[in-house]
Amino acid sequence: MKCIVTAVLTGAAMLAATVAMQGCGVLGGPPTGAAVSAGPGDSDSTVVISWTTPAEGAPDKYIVHFQPVTGSGFTAVGETRATSYAHNPHGMTGQYRVTAVFGADSFEAAEKPTTVPVAGGAVTLFEINADSSRCAFGWSRDSGIGRVFAMTESANCASVDFYVSDRQAGFGDSLLDIISPNVDSIDSGAGIVPSAAWRRNGFANPVSDPMSPVPSFVSPPNGNYFIFTVINQSPCCVPCYTAGDTVKRYALIQVDSTDLATGRAWLQSWYQLVPGLRLMRH
Repeated sequence: MKCIVTAVLTGAAMLAATVAMQGCGVLGGPPTGAAVSAGPGDSDSTVVISWTTPAEGAPDKYIVHFQPVTGSGFTAVGETRATSYAHNPHGMTGQYRVTAVFGADSFEAAEKPTTVPVAGGAVTLFEINADSSRCAFGWSRDSGIGRVFAMTESANCASVDFYVSDRQAGFGDSLLDIISPNVDSIDSGAGIVPSAAWRRNGFANPVSDPMSPVPSFVSPPNGNYFIFTVINQSPCCVPCYTAGDTVKRYALIQVDSTDLATGRAWLQSWYQLVPGLRLMRH
């Protein structure tokens, strides 16, 4: 439909009128605060994208686009007039984009939230009795970046997520395990870790596909995440659930190899910053 302006305007007034008349009198603008969250309950491998209505008012519709971590461009995955949209990425992670459509005009949100887990670099951990540093590993809850910490320092209790042990006196006699930091009594070297409010995490049985969603957490007594998990092969992919945190998150630990003679484990990890989301594709 053609817009008809009956007044004759010049200069700055003409420019202002042009902006105001955009889309036949509809002034458009972008949505704000675009963010992602996990779907509820058993749907925590689905993604909910939410945003705030543009300051200029509600648009004709919103279009949600998705760029998978394996792709190079955005593709429209849905339309809605609401301020949220649930997307089933079928195990894929990636980046989202939300566009508000006013007539023939589109306005894109500045935020492009992502579900891609944060990759940790390769690290080496020693069996807790094999090295005087008593090293352990933990992820930053803000950035998802992981690093090595000493379990001899009680000040590190809010930073450590797991350590490696064979649950025997000394080391070198048994397979290594990944163990929750709040439990050192199952290791015969108990007493080397000072008493502190160490994190309480859970670890599922190893999974065969590091690209698939990790198992959904089931509460005890039928729980599926345990205080330790045996590294029974190389590579070995162990899901983690930060059960002791107020904000629950999932991670994946991949042990690439171990050396029982020296008590070492070489590993890497992926930490999902979206609370409750089980997607680990990287």
